[in-house]
This record gives sequence, structure tokens and C-alpha cells, in this order.
Amino acid sequence: MNEDFSLEIKEREYFEEGIFRVLDKLHSDSAKFITRTNRQHFYIHEVRTNIKKIRGLLRLLRHEIGEDNYNEMNSYYRDLAQEVALLRDDTSQIELLQEIKVKLRNPAVTKALDKIISEHRRKRKNAFEHFKQSGHSQDIKQMILSLQQMMHSLNFAGNPESFILKSLQHIYKKARGAFETTEFLSDDEIYHYWRKQVKYLTYHLMLLNQAWPNSIRVYISDLSLLGSTLGKLHDLNLFHEAIKNKSILIPDKDSRKKLMRYLYNRRSVLRKRVQDLGEQCFTESSDAFALRIFKNWENAVIHKKHLKLFSGRKSKNDIQCDCDGN
Repeated sequence: MNEDFSLEIKEREYFEEGIFRVLDKLHSDSAKFITRTNRQHFYIHEVRTNIKKIRGLLRLLRHEIGEDNYNEMNSYYRDLAQEVALLRDDTSQIELLQEIKVKLRNPAVTKALDKIISEHRRKRKNAFEHFKQSGHSQDIKQMILSLQQMMHSLNFAGNPESFILKSLQHIYKKARGAFETTEFLSDDEIYHYWRKQVKYLTYHLMLLNQAWPNSIRVYISDLSLLGSTLGKLHDLNLFHEAIKNKSILIPDKDSRKKLMRYLYNRRSVLRKRVQDLGEQCFTESSDAFALRIFKNWENAVIHKKHLKLFSGRKSKNDIQCDCDGN
């Protein structure tokens, strides 16, 4: 993605104009990336990340566009994400196994992991070849551009101050609830769910970055670190589950024992780390969080009256959809 692009509304930008600019950028980049034939694993990762950001922004608008519109659009993007996910999973495991090799530096374990890595690379190569030859990449590109046009049919008629704060409170409550659940239920799925809610909350706050004082920006940084740490834990959990269920075989018992010990210790360290970060990020109730956000928001409007983040609208005709994918 272009390094100059950031997921935030600009200082002198109408709210609706900024939302569509960000959404258009995410869609147009994804439409270009999905058909790339060089560095495919990198661009697939970018597409997948963009879809997560789009779904995050959709959640921000949930209370404004209505539950029916939200559910319809979210289901489309969920299906799109599933189409892309399979092309990314092998790369995630390759990166994880390379990291484990470096950490352990054990010849027997390295030999076992090299075999698994080779299998993942073979699967990834075949998947990308099929993806290209079947024309599925073009199908997904058209799906992305069609969804971009559908986004432009949504109407933001209400007051952003009301529905954005409501959405922020809602997603914070879900993220905090997932965190509290991990304290008595150490289930891999709970951590995965928590990670998704943390990502959505991060994207919401990033979009409105121009409104926040440094304290909120530090909070966004903490959330980003929490999200990435939960991502590392998720990858380890997937690999651990594959070994446990014998979908990945490591014949040498000594290598398997060393590897399982490493996974156990590393998962314990990461779980302790995410618990500590969770304590930092989710000490407040959702009501207290919403109140703090509102006060910062209010101050931003009072002290920066030139900002048009939270008031003022352009007409629908003034906001164009560049949906040709070029």
C-alpha cells in the first residue's frame, strides 16, 4: 500500500467525504493487488488486511446505516475474506516455522520443520497457480469493485457525533468482554475473537486520529501492539493444534518433544503478555471509556473549530466513486 496513505480522516475534510476516500482507497488497492502475479503472498496479505479494515469501518457505521444494511454488507465482506484467507494461511505458517527454527537452533527440529515448510510452499504455489489460471482473481476483483459501488449507496444522514460514539462504545464493550473471558476460559477461539475486536477498535480510533490528544494516540499504539501479539499467539495455536491432531506429522519423537515444549513455553509467554496488555487497555468500563472519548472529542471540536471531522456534509453528488480499479 502507498506509504502516504493512512487510515484517518484529514483535518479539513467532511466526515462523509473522508469515509469514502478511505474506503475507496482500500477497495481500489485491493482490486489491483488481487491480480498481481509477482510477490503474490505479499499482496494477498495486503488484500486481507484491507478487507479487515473495511469491515472495521463498516462496524463504525453500523448504528447509522441500520442493522439490515450492516448485516447484508458484512456478510458480503465476510465471504470475500474467506475467499482470500486460504491463500494467506500457508504463508503465515511458513513465517512462523522460520521463526521457530531461528529460536530453537536444533538440527533435528530444523530438519523436521524444513519438511513442513517445503510442503506449505508447494501447497501455496499450487494454490496461486490455480487462482490465476481459473480466473478466480478476476472474479474477486469484480466483487471488490461491486462492493465499492454498493458502499457508495449507503447514506450517512445522521450526526456523526452520535453514531460514532455509540459504535466505539459497542466495540470496546465486546473487546473488554472477550478480555475478561480469557481470565477464566483459556480457549484458543476466545483469544482469536478478542484479537478481531481489538483490531476493529484500533481501526475505529485510527480513522479519527486527528481528533485525539497524545494520550489517545498512545492508547491506539497499545491496542496495535496487543493486536499483533494476539496474532502471533493465534499462529502458534494453529500450529500446535495441527501437531496435536496429527494433521502435521513429526516422526522423530525427540524433535516432537522439543518442539511441543517450545510451543508450550512460547504460548505461555504470549498469553501472559496479552493479559498484561489487556490490563492496560481495558481497565475502564464501556461507559467510562465512552465518556472519556466524548470529552476528548468535545475538546477537539472546541479547540479546533476549523476541523470538519464531525460536522458538515457534502451532497451525495459531490462525492464520487472511482470504481474502475485503475
